[in-house]
Amino acid sequence: MTLRKLMLMMMPLAVLAAQEQKPAEAPKAEEAKQEAKQEEAAPAGEKTWSGWVEVGARWQSDVAGSMDAYRSIVNLSEGFRLPSMDVSYQGASKLMKTMRLTAGNWGDPFNTARLELSDEKYYRYTTRYSNLLYYNFLPSFANPAAPGGFSQRAYDMNMRNFDHELTVLPNERFTPYLRVTRNWSDGRGITPLVVQGNEYALRTNLDWYQQDVTGGIRMNFTRSHLTIEHGSTDFGDSQSIFNTETMKGSRGNVPVLGQLLSLTNGNQVYDVDGSSRITKVLFTANPYDWVDLYGQVLYANPKTVSNFNQTLVGSLYSTAPGLLFYSSGKDTVFGDARRPHTTGSFGMELRPISRLRIRETFETDRIKTDTTGALEATYLKNTALAATLKDSYADRLETSLHRQTVEALYDFSRRFTLRGGYRYEWGDALIRAGSLSITGPQERLELRRHIGLAGFVARPWDKLTLNGSAEVSNGVKTYYRTSLQDYYRLKLNGRYEIRPDLLMTAVYNRMENQNPAAGVNYDFKSQNTSVGLQYMPGGGKWVTLIADYSRSTIQSDIGYLILFPYQQAQSLYRDIAHTGMLLADIALPGSGVFKPRLTFGGSYVTTDGSRPSKFYQPHGKLILPLHKNVHVFSEWRTYGYNQPFTYSYETFRTNMVMTGIKFVL
Repeated sequence: MTLRKLMLMMMPLAVLAAQEQKPAEAPKAEEAKQEAKQEEAAPAGEKTWSGWVEVGARWQSDVAGSMDAYRSIVNLSEGFRLPSMDVSYQGASKLMKTMRLTAGNWGDPFNTARLELSDEKYYRYTTRYSNLLYYNFLPSFANPAAPGGFSQRAYDMNMRNFDHELTVLPNERFTPYLRVTRNWSDGRGITPLVVQGNEYALRTNLDWYQQDVTGGIRMNFTRSHLTIEHGSTDFGDSQSIFNTETMKGSRGNVPVLGQLLSLTNGNQVYDVDGSSRITKVLFTANPYDWVDLYGQVLYANPKTVSNFNQTLVGSLYSTAPGLLFYSSGKDTVFGDARRPHTTGSFGMELRPISRLRIRETFETDRIKTDTTGALEATYLKNTALAATLKDSYADRLETSLHRQTVEALYDFSRRFTLRGGYRYEWGDALIRAGSLSITGPQERLELRRHIGLAGFVARPWDKLTLNGSAEVSNGVKTYYRTSLQDYYRLKLNGRYEIRPDLLMTAVYNRMENQNPAAGVNYDFKSQNTSVGLQYMPGGGKWVTLIADYSRSTIQSDIGYLILFPYQQAQSLYRDIAHTGMLLADIALPGSGVFKPRLTFGGSYVTTDGSRPSKFYQPHGKLILPLHKNVHVFSEWRTYGYNQPFTYSYETFRTNMVMTGIKFVL
């Protein structure tokens, strides 16, 4: 038997053995495949967390210069901090599918937090919180010539804001919602108590709050949307002023008719409480493909009740007939007010042909205020009754403002769009006449203004975009001396992509306003020019550079009247500001997880004119990733401020270093 025949005879045996062995191995292979499929189908976990938490501490050098000015402008201090936090949860819970919590600057004067819970289908709940420690104690504020450079206005307050909103069935056609907002503040300060012939800077306790409760429903249809909302507002404002020592006031040692004025004991308390009901209706509609309609109406009817009490003891002066000087006095005032307010806006956009859009909007705002009050004042000379004054009043303020705008936009090509239009503003006001008025107790004012509108959007080539707009107004009548009268406003924006990784932007704004009426002679000019660069080679993976520079000017001239001695004068104000910012972000050499980054730069502001000043803030930050979940960072900042020619006593400078750890989830 040859070898070839022997192999042919054994082949069927080998095939049979393989067939007998396969069924024994098949269950194992099939079992492995099923396990792999189950692992792929199995969720990674019932809870998925992502985000980061930063914790750190700040060290600060001594503040060189004015601590009051530093706290009024910067107000950062040492200690433990929570710079930022952003934590998200994505799961399959029956009550909550998504959660996101963000917070920032906890431990600093201004900190925020936001929490959002959602089931996507049934509800969405959002709450926001912010806290501001507001400090303002600039010695030059209100009266830089006050004895000892003491400010007549100062605030040291804590302002808090809480906002809750619950939306039910957020993705359904009918979506109810409820929103509750509360803002409140309290603290201390300094407020001038004004008495005829003098002003006294007294300690002040401040307390204020406002609470809004609003409910409504959003209705979404195929071609329209309607929102109906109703709510209430309650607010209160109280202030108490007092002193505990004898004060000479702003006059100091300057006598009035040979007698020095002083305040031995002064107390002033006022309290205002109010409430309002607010109703709002908002709608949008697209009945046809070539027309859009939109509008809203809001009505509110607030009312307030006010109480005022004042007690004065000292050497005081009054221009009341037969009184002149007195030793003590007491004033009591009660008042209330009603202020119905209606505002609305309606508009539409028509597209009669493919390249033409026509927009028309109408806006109206009406306010009517009715007030009543009663005053009772008592004046004593050496504990003897010198004079008594009783008075009551009723006052009314009515204002209405209307605005009609028509614009047309035409796309000449995909690279050029031209816009033109006309706006007419009109209104009237009924106010209390001035004390020297000879026309009666009230005065009627009117507003008439014609405005021409123009604009364009140009894309000469793919890398360049230009956007411009202009307003030119011929004011016929206006309410106030500084209101817009004869003015024009220009805005130009440009964006040029020099290279795929280099972008340049430019902005130019200018406005001029004049009121040539006799006795006003108002002339106002403002201009702002800014240029920005952004360089991100490789998409910013290794280097990012951002630079910005702005130059702005403000010029204001207006005439005013001095009664004693009677004469006309001119108020002049000038301000020229230069603002710059540079930020660089660089990836330092590293490998694996350890890829450090360095960020440095700063900003500065310098102004010339009526009140020259300089403020600069260089900073740098180093981030060192030690692990994919742990990053160490360190930051340095400098704050410097000075006013070289005016109020040099408000200069300050300080350095800060913050070091911390960022935990990545």
